[in-house]
Amino acid sequence: MRELLILRTAAINNAAYQWTEHEAVGRAEGLTTEQLLFVRLTPPFGSVNSSTITQSLGPRLAAAMIYADEVALNIRVSEETFNSLRVFLNDTQLVDAAATAGGYNWVSRFTVGLDIDGKANVPVPIPQG
Repeated sequence: MRELLILRTAAINNAAYQWTEHEAVGRAEGLTTEQLLFVRLTPPFGSVNSSTITQSLGPRLAAAMIYADEVALNIRVSEETFNSLRVFLNDTQLVDAAATAGGYNWVSRFTVGLDIDGKANVPVPIPQG
């Protein structure tokens, strides 16, 4: 879940450096190419219904993806989204998820803003099989 939060944040914030650094970690943690493609290519929340996200990722990762979208785009997370994530996490894990989503929003803005590794204007890579 942690890597999905990081990768989704990278996709939303067009942070190619962040995506590049974390895609392999996400794969090592069990994310499939199909899941990575979904995380990378799906427009932010609101344009895809939650049942489609759940079908593609399963309920646990779907809750994380929707949470990442809300943190990145709204900052404030709806009660519904928070409660959906809470079903899968204990209090410590929930704090870790919030810190990861919030922290990597900062990281993406930092790396894009400083053009780390010359990737500020490079699109986030499309995962390959």
